Amino acid sequence: MAPKGKSRNEDLVQEDILQAVVIADSFNVRFGPITYKKPRTLLPLVNIPLIEYTFEALAASGVQEVFVFCCHLGDQVREHIKKSKWMQGGSPMTVTTLMSDSCLSMGDALREIDAKSLIRNDFILITGDLVSNMDISQVVKEHKARTHGKDKSSVMTLVYKVALPGHRTRSKEDDMFLVEEGGTGRLLYFQKSHDSRKIKIPMDIMLEHDDIISHNDLMDCHISVCSPVVPTLFTDNFDYQTRDDFVKGILVNEEIMGNKIHLSIIRDKYAARVSNMHTYDAISKDVITRWTYPLVPDLFGSNQSERIKYGRHNVYCSEDVTLSRGCELCQDVVVGSGTEIGSGSVVSGCVVGRNCKIGENVILRNSYLWDNVTVEDNCEIDTALLCSGVKVLNNVIIKKGVILAWEVVVGPDVTVPQGTQLMSEPQSDGFDDTESFGEDDMTTDNKISNGKEDSVQDTEKYGQRSKAYLYKPDVDSDNEEEGLVVDVTWGLSASDSEDHLSDNSEEDDDDSRKEQDVESDLEEGEPVDLESDDEDEDVVDSSLGFNPKACMMERNSAFYQELLDTFLRANSDKISDDNLILEINSLKHAYTVPIDQVIHSLPSTLIEMAAQELKIPISAEPQLLAAAKKNIEQYSSLLCYYIKNNETKLIAINGLGDFVIKHKDLQPRLPQFLNFLYDADVLSEQALFGWFESSNFSPGSNEALRHSFLKRLAQPFIKWLREAEEESSDDDDEEED
Repeated sequence: MAPKGKSRNEDLVQEDILQAVVIADSFNVRFGPITYKKPRTLLPLVNIPLIEYTFEALAASGVQEVFVFCCHLGDQVREHIKKSKWMQGGSPMTVTTLMSDSCLSMGDALREIDAKSLIRNDFILITGDLVSNMDISQVVKEHKARTHGKDKSSVMTLVYKVALPGHRTRSKEDDMFLVEEGGTGRLLYFQKSHDSRKIKIPMDIMLEHDDIISHNDLMDCHISVCSPVVPTLFTDNFDYQTRDDFVKGILVNEEIMGNKIHLSIIRDKYAARVSNMHTYDAISKDVITRWTYPLVPDLFGSNQSERIKYGRHNVYCSEDVTLSRGCELCQDVVVGSGTEIGSGSVVSGCVVGRNCKIGENVILRNSYLWDNVTVEDNCEIDTALLCSGVKVLNNVIIKKGVILAWEVVVGPDVTVPQGTQLMSEPQSDGFDDTESFGEDDMTTDNKISNGKEDSVQDTEKYGQRSKAYLYKPDVDSDNEEEGLVVDVTWGLSASDSEDHLSDNSEEDDDDSRKEQDVESDLEEGEPVDLESDDEDEDVVDSSLGFNPKACMMERNSAFYQELLDTFLRANSDKISDDNLILEINSLKHAYTVPIDQVIHSLPSTLIEMAAQELKIPISAEPQLLAAAKKNIEQYSSLLCYYIKNNETKLIAINGLGDFVIKHKDLQPRLPQFLNFLYDADVLSEQALFGWFESSNFSPGSNEALRHSFLKRLAQPFIKWLREAEEESSDDDDEEED
């Protein structure tokens, strides 16, 4: 007889199994030539395949059953999972691989899953390139409590993380504006912002809801908790290709279907997706600096068949690394097992893979070297990615934003220009019969695309012993979400990125675009931005006598614009200097810019602020000079807060110099601007004389020519300053007599 109080079927009730669906294909070409031999989910992030971070996050969240959906190069994903610890007897979860070569989007993948009837309960929908240390099961509990309580019609809970615009792990392609209902977390409005400065909110949202909260400070974590009905909704609506399509469709048809979507916002945990090279770089640095704890190299990496030691300044080394006497590992460095580094080499901010050979007197900065990379003697590599098997021969300089795909060889004695992406094989034309429409799909045969000569190996450009072919991004809106391709280059400033994109276009289109840009700038009365001219680094501006791009400080355009907007708002709202300093410091951290860039930007910001307040062109005189002087006097205390010593004063002077170099009409006004800062006690005579007399430049170098040019502009003010100083000293002598 069954015990009293129990129903007949109670013994048969089982606890719900927490399921997860991992989409192991991104269906886009964000990683260029890197993923034509290996899918994105298997790319190494700090020497560990990306998908391992995703699995670890799911296991830590108590997930028991995982379905991994693979498309492009799915066989490699399946083989990796077969050999991983997740297929062993002690694994906390079962991992099942699902293969399909015909899927073109996440929507197609969920329709396949629905057809197989694999989902039985609420489940986690996640991408295979996510790094997270949060407990996703807490969001699952919130979702279940909601669907079993007041909001039974909630079909999805989206996870977002607080991150201000410009945060380094926040991808521009995911910038969005959200409106939620206060108190309930229900999503009312969703729109990708794409750097839009104005957002239109439907009036009915304002009228129907008493309490709403708007957000543009959220980063999409690409984690969703879904009800079992979600795959069915994708099946019923073939227009849903992406998760964004699904969210918009639910919001539009909410009155008809009655379905709702809610938000879950995290603040003190880490969750970010590797969606392009910018986020790959940012998340790698977060892992090295331990923001992702416990997913850090010495703990997480030591579980991956090698032991890693953690040292001071975030230096991680495997046990069998060979470091020659005289080499230096500065900070934020990871070195994989079997790697050898020669004497005199300096490594900083880099991840070096397993079994790499680094020669003597090599400089590595902010770069990523995967397994079995060889870098010979006297090379310099700055902010680049070298895939497995790459060889860099003697005396090669690799500049920022360069990507060398699998088994590329460059050198010797060459310089690889910034933003270059090279392959070891000629690029496919993308129209082969074997195309599977997966991520970055390319054939691996040695046919030259369309028989064009531009795919032939350029030995003169990349070295006599090189094996390198230029990769040109194939921007096809059919393969991109909403046809949007941003952040194509990595490691470059916004202006440099524009240069690189224009360099890869056809010459005729490039010339016409350049003419149109110049004409539009002149029509609007705005100066032509020298930072976005399509020039090589060694091209000299004949009107200046030097190349301005090669010697001006790189500037984060988004940060500069936000700084300008902050000053304009502070002036109109009468914000105190103390509060303004707090906002500026917040912007510095949000955009991850160095303090030197803040100091460099402050004087020019106050000048541009004057033009915008008066609604006059930047070249208008004398109104601009009077308003700029007023602004500098008004904010002199704030300027002195940042510009304190001779070093910071030199940065501020050079900032003014860069400003007038960009705005040619203002070049004769450099003496007045320097005088304004001198009268406001921001600049001192000692700093001005020290800058003017500085000779710490190589003769004939671009920097020396720039300094000479600015000295000629500032000569009248420096002459007046010296005469005033001599008169003052003469008066003092007379008083003593």
